[in-house]
Amino acid sequence: MPQARHPCARQGSHTPEDFFVDRVRVGIIGAGRIAGTHVRGYKLLPYVDIVAAADVVPGKAAEALKLWDLPEAHAYTDFHEMLKKERLDAVSICTFNQAHREPTVAALEYGLNVLLEKPIAATLEDARAIVKASEKAKGILMMAIQPRFGPMLMTAKKIVDAGTLGNVYYGEAVMTRRWGVPGGTFLRKDMAGFGALVDIGIYALDEALVMMSHPKPVSVTAMMTDVLSKSFRGVAKGWGGAWKAEDMQVEEFASAYIRFDNGAVLVFKTSWAANIDSMGRPFFLGTKAGLALNPLELYLNPVEGVGVTGTVPAIRQIDEQAEKMRAFSEAVRDGKPSPVDVKEVWLTNVIMDGIARSAAIGREVSVDAAI
Repeated sequence: MPQARHPCARQGSHTPEDFFVDRVRVGIIGAGRIAGTHVRGYKLLPYVDIVAAADVVPGKAAEALKLWDLPEAHAYTDFHEMLKKERLDAVSICTFNQAHREPTVAALEYGLNVLLEKPIAATLEDARAIVKASEKAKGILMMAIQPRFGPMLMTAKKIVDAGTLGNVYYGEAVMTRRWGVPGGTFLRKDMAGFGALVDIGIYALDEALVMMSHPKPVSVTAMMTDVLSKSFRGVAKGWGGAWKAEDMQVEEFASAYIRFDNGAVLVFKTSWAANIDSMGRPFFLGTKAGLALNPLELYLNPVEGVGVTGTVPAIRQIDEQAEKMRAFSEAVRDGKPSPVDVKEVWLTNVIMDGIARSAAIGREVSVDAAI
């Protein structure tokens, strides 16, 4: 199998003898809307060159390169051809969810560094194959989960890592919209795999797992529904395009009760559409303190019977998307480990699979976090 021109150390095992690169040559696989956010972030970095893009739709990659003002970059319909012909250091995988496995595994086998849009994959089988490929790869595999680079979550993680909360035994993860069904390929089971769960719910799950220090899930009780979207009459304007009730093939709402191997539990809620303005805010209860998000607040144990509540001062706001691209590009350039470990994000795939199985049969299911 051909190798990239700048082979890097295996993920998590970098040494001073690793290869470093002065400039990072990037290819884009999948030239849809999300790819544009990657390109915008890359173009802010003076040491990154976007040299190629590939999309299975004839003409789409060329059209995207014009839109992105990249006249020197090459367009392909076959990503295999791009990987073979171009001298790449890294690729961004921006295909639809059901198509993540093939290009990700291929790029890793070519020795490239990979930035993969969430989720890892639409199925547990495909996600497992990607994680296993990353274990044998020379390049890094980073998951593109931008809230990891937001000031609130970064500050909250520092609080958790300092042991301020003690042992976190309960949490609630929430990511909802009042009415925000996106339309387009987001509604297609054969392309997206899931609906609100994988579009926005995965951010809440990942956030909660970070706050709870990534315990292993052992069981899930869940429900999913599309009742509001299916009862809608007329044509709705979604973020991904106009849609009708008959277009809906995935869930608009999901809720779950998740148990972990350390005895902790997590209540999870996500929606594209719900007849309520709020389902609450994320919070986490520890043996020493509690922590809530949006805004970030810390609740300390009572002192002489009086509880102490403090709002953590906000740190400067940053562009999470741009920061995500910078973190990946710097890791590639400097030979550093992946800024977002795929094995941590793997747990979200395990939970989502459990949610789907539990919702289908209407009772609790066991889940196995083993890769």
